Amino acid sequence: MPRYLKIIFSLMIAVYLVVALTVTAGESGPETCTGMTITVNDPSESGFVTPGELARELDNLPSRAKGLNLGSINTQSLRRRLLDLDKIEDAEVVRYTDGSIRITATPIIPVARIFGTDGSYYINREGKRVKASARYHKNVPLICGDFDRADSTFSPLDLLPLVNYIAADSVWNNFISMISVKSPNDIILVPVIREHVINIGAPTDFDSKFNRLGRFYREVLPLQGWEKYDTLTVKWSGQLVATKRHRRPAVVETARYEEDETVDTGTMLAGDDVAPGQTIPGVKAHSETPIPATKRKTPAAPKTTSDKSPLNKKHPLSNGRENNNRS
Repeated sequence: MPRYLKIIFSLMIAVYLVVALTVTAGESGPETCTGMTITVNDPSESGFVTPGELARELDNLPSRAKGLNLGSINTQSLRRRLLDLDKIEDAEVVRYTDGSIRITATPIIPVARIFGTDGSYYINREGKRVKASARYHKNVPLICGDFDRADSTFSPLDLLPLVNYIAADSVWNNFISMISVKSPNDIILVPVIREHVINIGAPTDFDSKFNRLGRFYREVLPLQGWEKYDTLTVKWSGQLVATKRHRRPAVVETARYEEDETVDTGTMLAGDDVAPGQTIPGVKAHSETPIPATKRKTPAAPKTTSDKSPLNKKHPLSNGRENNNRS
């Protein structure tokens, strides 16, 4: 290659490098942060998570990010900190060419609320938990039961097919108020009508179980009454077992007197601090003689009547003295 061609080629490379470096420096943007914003992606607008709350979780970095060196702000570290929060479902942290950083967070989407010995909490479809409080409230199905975090054989996620099945049917969704877990094979449904419960067994074979249950409600309970049964069991294939309710008779307390307690019926006074023969304290009565207690009359012998006579039939409101008024 001639020498002059080498010189021209070297000059072209030098010009290219200068232009490339200039363009790259212009596209890299400023070296300092021009601002940081947080947006909460919450279509329901429930206020479950707020931008101010997330800013506090990031040590108020958004309010002091302007002017900081962009190299000192690790966007991936910010994203991991947000994802570690129990109330965050997903998060994105993007740095733009104008030097700004925009954070977009999606709150957790609860699918059920769990009540157990370790408190109350929400879960999402991945099993992530967020502690329930008066501020964080979602109208989701209620599940009562104790679930061990280390138990991989049975967890609240195993009930999601049942939750989805009930939610997909408007009738059952309005009828079932809570799911109670006694064991993996004894799942109890609590209806809004608090006269009975439903044992569906394991959370499987929903079509067959709910078809049997619906037929029982349509054909049996209207005739037998809603209070006759306390448990409806559909856990066994092709069967519905209804357990009758057993009510204990109400205990009626009666007044009792001690054996040594005596009641003086010889004299009846008109009131406290009223002397015998007086009706008003300090006012002399017409008679100084104490007022004797009223003696009961000896009831007359009942009249002899036939068995069909109405007199032999005691009236429900009778006090046992109706014959005295007739003697």
